[in-house]
Order: sequence, then structure tokens, then C-alpha cells
Amino acid sequence: MCELLTVKGDENIPIEWIFHYAKLLEEYGFAGFGWGVAWKNENGEIKRYRAVEGIKNDNLAPQTLRGIQSKEYLVHLRKPSLMKSIAYYNSQPYLNYETSFAFAHNGYFIHHEQHRAYFAEQLEGTSDSEVGYQYYLKKLKDQFGPQVSLELTHQELGGKANLMVLRKEAGSLLYAGNDDNRMYMFNLEGIQCAATSLHSQDDFIFQTIFPTASNIQQIPLFTSCELTAAQKAPFSFKECSMEQK
Repeated sequence: MCELLTVKGDENIPIEWIFHYAKLLEEYGFAGFGWGVAWKNENGEIKRYRAVEGIKNDNLAPQTLRGIQSKEYLVHLRKPSLMKSIAYYNSQPYLNYETSFAFAHNGYFIHHEQHRAYFAEQLEGTSDSEVGYQYYLKKLKDQFGPQVSLELTHQELGGKANLMVLRKEAGSLLYAGNDDNRMYMFNLEGIQCAATSLHSQDDFIFQTIFPTASNIQQIPLFTSCELTAAQKAPFSFKECSMEQK
């Protein structure tokens, strides 16, 4: 029951802007049991902050993250599928050793236990999402492309999966595979955004949280694509791949 948000701007965006929208997504969604944010620093490296509290109850974040500005962010707001998995190391996004990308998942991988033993030495937490993250890493090491690796991760682990990857030297990747929580891409006053829809099958997210959004496009299910800079024309999915399950 998590929510995801990623943004990309032509100019630096203060993290307070991110706090504002992340708090609204948490308030109107089901999250509040951990959260995290990743961003690119001035050198393009990926930095990360995460907490076991929800963003509204995280008193450390405003002081710790004060002054951060970046053109790109990725936010994960957590509501675990298994409540006993509430723990710091189960908070997302995950960050690879080279700090070249951050990975976040919304949904539940129903076959995660079948792969847990294989990744036992790499796992820090107990969530199904971290198994998905490690599987994605493995596909990349197996020389599959980043978008194909996202698709293969969902195909192998099953269940429902919205995925986002913030990358050091390329645009963020999006994968929509959760029909209970559709993912949308839109322009918000010159900032290109993608967000999940609060597990609501209507347009409430745009009526209440992003009322000034334009060029709203629902990402088709089982489709992966790259978040590009803000566009004047509606987004096209010609370069996205689609695998119907």
C-alpha cells in the first residue's frame, strides 16, 4: 500500500517542495510506516535518506535534510504488506553500493520467498521489496538492459509491482504493474513528475494533491519507460516496451 513519487526539473528544486507533496501523499494514502528519499547531488551521485517513521512523524528529517537542492528526486512512502516487517532496513528506496541508482517498489512480490535463500548474503532486511531489488541487480549483472530488468523482475516475482529507479547518468525509469495503484506521469508547473494514485481508481490525486498538473498521462500496465524533462506536448509511449501478463 506504498506510494511513489519521482520528479525531474530543469532547475534545482528545494527539498521542502518535496516534503510538501510527500506529506500530502502520505496523508491521503495508506502510508506512514517508514519513508525515504533519494536525490542526485551536484556531482550527479545518488544520495539517500530513510526512516522507520512516516514523513509526518519524522522530526529528524527537516533538520538533517535542510538546504538540499536537486533537479531529481525519488520518494517512497511505506505501508508494508506485512506489518511485522516495519523496520529501518525495510524502508526504501534501496541504494546500490556504487551509489549509481536508487530503487523503490510499491506492491507485493508473491514469489519473494522462493528467491530469498539465493540472495541471503545480500539482504539486510526482511521485505519482499528487497528481494525484488536484489533480483533487479542480478538481471543487470546478467547484461540485461535496465528497462528489461525491471520487467523481468516483475515477471519472475509475480504479484503487483510499481517500480521506480533513480539513475546517476540517465533519466529515472518507471514501471507500472499494479492495477490497484495506477501510475501517472504529468507536468507540474514546469517540473516533470510521476506518482502513484493513492490506491484510488478516480482522479482524486489530481483534484486534491496536484490540482495544477497538466499533460497527465496514465502509464499503461506492464509498461516501462524513462522519465524525461518537462515536455510541452503530451508524453508518448512509443519507446516504451509492454509485456501483457
